[in-house]
Order: sequence, then structure tokens, then C-alpha cells
Amino acid sequence: MAANGRSGTFTARKIAYCAVMTALLTGAQVALGFVSGVEIVTLLLACFSACAGIISGVITAVCFCLLRCFIWGFYPNVIVLYLVYFPAFALIFGLLGHIRDDLFSRAHIAIFIAVNVLLLAVACTALCCCILKLIKISRLYADTVYAMMWAIFALSAALDVAFNALFLSVRLKRCSGAALRIFMYTSVACVCTICFTLLDDVISPLMLGMTEKTALAYFYASFMAMLPQTICTLVTLSTLSAPVTYIMRRCLRQNY
Repeated sequence: MAANGRSGTFTARKIAYCAVMTALLTGAQVALGFVSGVEIVTLLLACFSACAGIISGVITAVCFCLLRCFIWGFYPNVIVLYLVYFPAFALIFGLLGHIRDDLFSRAHIAIFIAVNVLLLAVACTALCCCILKLIKISRLYADTVYAMMWAIFALSAALDVAFNALFLSVRLKRCSGAALRIFMYTSVACVCTICFTLLDDVISPLMLGMTEKTALAYFYASFMAMLPQTICTLVTLSTLSAPVTYIMRRCLRQNY
């Protein structure tokens, strides 16, 4: 699943591919906009950035962030949120796409450390928030929010256990390295999805000048969408990233 078309000049053909992908991302978001917590933008942008490279991925992300404003409206907090998150997301997956296939097939120790640190950091943060009650909220919201924090902890811990089992299987030559790459993409995308909601909980209250109570209500409302979005990311990346990446790689190999 190594990417192609990462080197060379930024040709008109590459610009056309970025434009097509921008339209696809926008159309996908509009098509599924009525379903809360369900979207495939994460899947498409992750696969495209991994295949086309960092520059193409970031340009596509920026164009998508600006184009969607003509449909959903020009809201400063949303524009800033999207322009911070999605280019950074494309950058991350552009870097992940540079990882050689042989590192996955040999189950390289660097991949083992990176994914474990990522998943354990999220799991430990969620666990600390639950045990130490670090999130100060009213009793009305406390049970629901902390239940979701426990769910995030359980999801991250389960992903970490599954990743380690898969890593060991690859080391023992009982599983292919491609499965390890898919699992790494899925884990990183899930963590990024969680970070998107947390970033929104910081940017929107600051830019909109919310009071403490209003910011708390906004945090609770956005938190309710975090878990279904994360689960959607988990399902789509784990099941569709391989075929989507294969199709994109074939197109880019032939035309870049």
C-alpha cells in the first residue's frame, strides 16, 4: 500500500486530482450531512493523503475546508477549526504513507512503539479524567460524559490489545504486513477524530465569546457526537481503507 506520485513537480494533472478529490470530499459530506456522527471524509482524505503525498493532501484539505463554506456557511469558528484540523490530518497521513511496506511486513519496533504510545496516551488520559474527576461539570451531565470517557478508554485499550496481537502475528509470519498498516491507519484516524471534537471545544467557545455555562453546554453537546464519529471512523477505516487505497494508488500510478 505504498504511495505513488509523491515526487516530482506539482503538475496540472496533480492539481486536477486535488480538485476532483476536493469535490468528492464536499459531495460526501453533503450526502451524509443529515446523519449525525456518520461521515466518510476522514476515510477519503486519509487514503488520498497517504497515496498522493503530503503536498497534495494538504492542498486538498485546505480547498475542502474553504469550498464547504459555500454550502454550510461562513462561520469563523468552523473555518478556523477546519483549517487547523484537516490540513494537520492530511499531513499526518501523508507522513504515514511514506512508511515503507517492508517495515510493516517485518513488524518494525518503531511502529510498535509509536502506536502503543498513541493509544495508551488516549486511554490513560480518559482513565485519569474518570478516576480523578478532572472534567468539572454539573451532575446533570456528569454521568453521561464520564460514561463516554470510559467508553473512549475501553475503545483505546481494546485497539491497543488488538494491535499488539496483530503485531505479534506479523512477527511470527502468521499475518501480512498490510493488515498492520490498515490497523495503524485506523488507530491514528480514531485518535484524530477524538482530537477534532476536543479542538472544537477549545476554538468555538473562545471565538464565540461563550460564557462558562454556555461553553459547558457546548462541550456536552459536541461530546455526544464524539463517540459515534469515532466508531464510524473505526468501522470505515478498518473495512474500506484497503480497497480505497488500492484504487487511488492504481489511478495515481497510471496518471501522476
